[in-house]
Amino acid sequence: MEKLPEKESKIKVCLIGNGAVGKTSLVRRFVLNEFDDRYLYTLGTNVFKKEVMVISSNGQKTKVTMMIWDIVGQRDLWHLFTKSYFKEADGGLAVCDSTRIQTARDLTDWIESLVDVCGSVPVTILANKIDLRGDVEVQEQGLSELAGRFDAPYIYTSAKTGENVEKAFDRIARQIIERKLQDRD
Repeated sequence: MEKLPEKESKIKVCLIGNGAVGKTSLVRRFVLNEFDDRYLYTLGTNVFKKEVMVISSNGQKTKVTMMIWDIVGQRDLWHLFTKSYFKEADGGLAVCDSTRIQTARDLTDWIESLVDVCGSVPVTILANKIDLRGDVEVQEQGLSELAGRFDAPYIYTSAKTGENVEKAFDRIARQIIERKLQDRD
């Protein structure tokens, strides 16, 4: 098999979900390998950057520059930002707090808002804070049903311990690159 030349790509990933679900903590764990127990209220939007290597199903290596957009999660404010925040997004990480069932229910609105602006882009659903195992309210069946509605994979994560954080960001990067390759063909 002929070795494919390495490609480069820049992608925009939006973190979506209610306030205090751990979006900022997830991206800080992924980009900086840091965790802060204090609640870090996001005012407006923070943008983080990280380079990763993605190997697609056809063996194509792509050096991906991920631009990760972290938006305010307070429901009374987020609608002010959605159009500009979601503009030209290649995909999204939809985050809920596994200890608060309502945050999972609210993901439907978040994902639909992303799709309204961007069309059908890849989404991965994350149930964060699984380190609080005794308090988990978001069960796998409900998460599976939500994921099925949007044809999206789901992953349980912990920004605190780092569990599955790298996997989650790698998954969305690969989904986006696979989609770009598919659209190109």
